[in-house]
Amino acid sequence: MRHVDIPSTCFFIGFTLAIGNSSSAQTEMSAFSSTGHAAATTFVTDYQAIGINPANLGWKWRFENKHIAIGLLEGTYSIYSDALTRDDMRHRMINVDLDFTEAEKQAAGRAFADAGVTLNADVMLMGACYASEKLGGFAFQVRDRAQWNSKFGPGMAELMFEGYRSNYFDLLVLVTGDTITNYSSLPPDSLALIASGLASSPQLLSTVLNGSNVSFTWYREFNVSYGRRIAATEKVQIYGGIGLKYLLGIGIIDMRAENNSFSGYSSLSPYFDINYGETARQNPSSVTAKNTLLPEAVGNGFGLDLGLSALIDEKWKAGFAVTNIGSITWKGNVYTADNGTLVELASNGLDNYNFFSGIDDFVTNGGLLEWKGSADRVVALPTNVRIGLGYVFGTKAEVGVDVVVPPTEPGNYERGSVSAERVNGELSMGVATGGSAATKLPVGITIIPGNGTWEAGIASRDAVTFFAEKNPTVSLSLGFLRFRF
Repeated sequence: MRHVDIPSTCFFIGFTLAIGNSSSAQTEMSAFSSTGHAAATTFVTDYQAIGINPANLGWKWRFENKHIAIGLLEGTYSIYSDALTRDDMRHRMINVDLDFTEAEKQAAGRAFADAGVTLNADVMLMGACYASEKLGGFAFQVRDRAQWNSKFGPGMAELMFEGYRSNYFDLLVLVTGDTITNYSSLPPDSLALIASGLASSPQLLSTVLNGSNVSFTWYREFNVSYGRRIAATEKVQIYGGIGLKYLLGIGIIDMRAENNSFSGYSSLSPYFDINYGETARQNPSSVTAKNTLLPEAVGNGFGLDLGLSALIDEKWKAGFAVTNIGSITWKGNVYTADNGTLVELASNGLDNYNFFSGIDDFVTNGGLLEWKGSADRVVALPTNVRIGLGYVFGTKAEVGVDVVVPPTEPGNYERGSVSAERVNGELSMGVATGGSAATKLPVGITIIPGNGTWEAGIASRDAVTFFAEKNPTVSLSLGFLRFRF
């Protein structure tokens, strides 16, 4: 059975983006100024409204005589797990020097049964906006978005950490070619000779991995958006907006074993340096590395954002937006996975919580999946429907509530998100529930000296993580190069 090192690569690139520059990142995108609020639909303006509500581009800015906004390298990342504690997340998850004992491997497998990991990275490389009351707001933005979301059923969790020592394998193949029975109290000299685990009564992957899903997406987005006032009365002003985006697909993977059925597909850039082996020779979409500076795209597509917002009596704000309407056609290294039987596995499992490096051995040795090449695959974008309501308390504070309707495509939330915020000066805080994480208390600090000429800030998606042990969300949102003229 041929196997491909897909999950390890996805973890690696998601982690790389997070350190270099993303739990429920797609609500706030990379707008660092709204990360600490939790809500965003009725708060974001200028280029930060792109991907959230383009109608807000038509709003009048709070800073007098400012018409141009420019931002560089605004980034947000977060990692969430309902299987790990805060200390596990911060100190053990990426500790390559930690080696589990056999008992700790079993404990880790139990901890991840029906649990998983969500990682998001959202990096705005550049954003710019010009706005005036007469013309409305024109904005442009380039961003990279990557998200990993996984949930492991009991069978997959056990295999991940215990490998060939899992109870699923009743036999063990030694490097000598001999076969012995797999039992819990094997002596050290026998353990050192194990080459793989062998199941004399193999089962379908849909059965072994039932209750598991793994999804990953990474694409680069070029977005041009416009918003302006479209109607007005004495007390009500209504704004409309539209955003057009061109997308370069860097990678996608979607594997699901649910209700005793299995499906899987992937398309990953040569940047991931995956060895597909003999399967690549028969794949019509096979692409090899070309030594380019940036990751080579293996897909492209178009998307559309639509938004409406209203300002009522200069106090109430309302917003409605549908974003990410469209699709990407994946054309390079497209593979689908069959629901084959799991007969043999040549991995001893993860040695620690460092999925990024440790999962490589688990995935590549022996092989869980059998992949077949395909010419292309069209995948719908993870569409979001956002509804927001806010109230302005003069110039001192503003509150708001967001509802994000759950999408169904890979690389997005598992369920809806509701959030609220309070802003006092440049200190923001809120509460958010839903998405793929537990209830969170975002908090952020933004500095805006010089009547809005320069803006910088830092925020976290969950202040509770600093004090509580369970359901941690380790996150950071940063922006230091935001200017207005």
